[in-house]
Amino acid sequence: MPSLLASGIEPPALVVVTGANGFIAQHCVAVLLREGYRVVGTVRNQDKVAAVKKTHKEHPGLEAVVINDITNAQSYLDVIGPLSPAAVLHLAAPFHYKATDYEREMMIPAVRGSTAILEAAAQIKSIRRVVQTNSFASIYDASAGLSPERTYSAQDWSPLTYQDGVEADNAPLAYRASKAAAEKAAWKFMESRVLGFDLVSLCPAMVFGPFLTEAKPTTIAGVNTSNQLVWAAVSAGRDSPVPPTRGPVWVDVRDVAEAHVKALQVVEAGGNRFLLAKGVYCNQELCDVSRRVLPKYGDRIPVGEPGKRESHTHFGVSTAEADRVLGVQWRSLEESLKDVVPQLFEIERGEASCA
Repeated sequence: MPSLLASGIEPPALVVVTGANGFIAQHCVAVLLREGYRVVGTVRNQDKVAAVKKTHKEHPGLEAVVINDITNAQSYLDVIGPLSPAAVLHLAAPFHYKATDYEREMMIPAVRGSTAILEAAAQIKSIRRVVQTNSFASIYDASAGLSPERTYSAQDWSPLTYQDGVEADNAPLAYRASKAAAEKAAWKFMESRVLGFDLVSLCPAMVFGPFLTEAKPTTIAGVNTSNQLVWAAVSAGRDSPVPPTRGPVWVDVRDVAEAHVKALQVVEAGGNRFLLAKGVYCNQELCDVSRRVLPKYGDRIPVGEPGKRESHTHFGVSTAEADRVLGVQWRSLEESLKDVVPQLFEIERGEASCA
């Protein structure tokens, strides 16, 4: 789909960030504020309003508002409609980790959560672009296995259908199906109407990287899923085995945030989909790099089989579209781990001191 913008959305435009208390969204808000945008963050309850304001306390002009039901277009219209925003970064997404009725608890909320913001945007004339955060899960074909000869790009789609999610026999399968169904529903919405705004879809891989100072979790259980994978890999003990790698594609959260803001600014991004990833990794590499750049934690980081890599055993990724259009400069694994691993050990120490 072609872009509808004649020019990019630049500061001091007003941007709404949904799910503003989330790990990626916190970084998006920080980049927007740093670049001079006016920002309104949405959260699901009043307690999270205070948390968002604390996270970005050096920016008293930041607003945070409550939208209880992110699957209802009217909820958005009532709250953000009067604000006349120029754009939306849509990061809020419903997900029930303990779902048992996958259609009711995962599939329907995912699809409605994806389209409700678009339905609202269609009625808010000031909105010129919606940037939606999707997932590598909507690109990846798990049924193809490791496929070492394959390179995934933004042109690829998961073959999972809505019905696959409904009939799934496990939550991870239902989750992957829900992400694919949600993104497909968004593009179907856009293609079936004449609208005054365009859509950008961003599909990040496993998101590693540091927490903002005021948003650092107080428990390891409160750490985002991807960083928990880092923690599991680097904290078991020097002589412990390196755990198996899960989801071997990664990206730094700060690069994901930069990509969101670039997606507002670059006219050509409109109507397009981008895979966000630095590249592939394995847990042995996480351990090797962490031991090298953070030797003080050497007694906790498994030695395993130094130098052993798994990239030749599974698929690769291409971010050519994001490189060309968004111009993201991807951070190295060394930089990402150097910044997040000490935070994870700090969280553990703080948790232990409170026990």
